[in-house]
Amino acid sequence: GGTFSSLGDMNRQVLPWCNRVNATSHGTTNAIPFERLRQEHLKSIAAILPYRLRREERRKISREAYISYLGNRYSVPHRYAGRDAVLELHDDQMAVRVGTEVICSHTVVPGHARVIREKEHFAGLLAEAMRCNSRCRKVTRPLFTVAPPQVEHRPLSVYDTFIDEVGS
Repeated sequence: GGTFSSLGDMNRQVLPWCNRVNATSHGTTNAIPFERLRQEHLKSIAAILPYRLRREERRKISREAYISYLGNRYSVPHRYAGRDAVLELHDDQMAVRVGTEVICSHTVVPGHARVIREKEHFAGLLAEAMRCNSRCRKVTRPLFTVAPPQVEHRPLSVYDTFIDEVGS
């Protein structure tokens, strides 16, 4: 074996050996390593997208159109109230998915008992509720009716005779 004073010294001493060995046919592949190296087409590392760590959690959207996460409530579009959803969490971002559709996203806020409300999630809700209520009022009929009690009709003069008797 050889002796080396540093990593650079070792590389200088080994390089002639590497050049000699890589110029001869390899025993297993029967190919010359230098020729094979010219054929390689490596991908640029810049072209490879970074691996994203993402977590998923299942939630039920409340009737009030909110999702609960880490003690805070986040609004979702009102038409999805009562549905099952999946939270896709990446860093401080949260995307809410119903089925295959991402319906909204939020930045996760620190703390707890906070309500994060996006005004557009409730746009049109009042008009829709009013439309439904007026439609429901027109369609509904009472299940049964109660007839008023039968009351005897008398002229007021009958009561006047009672007053005269009590007064005398």
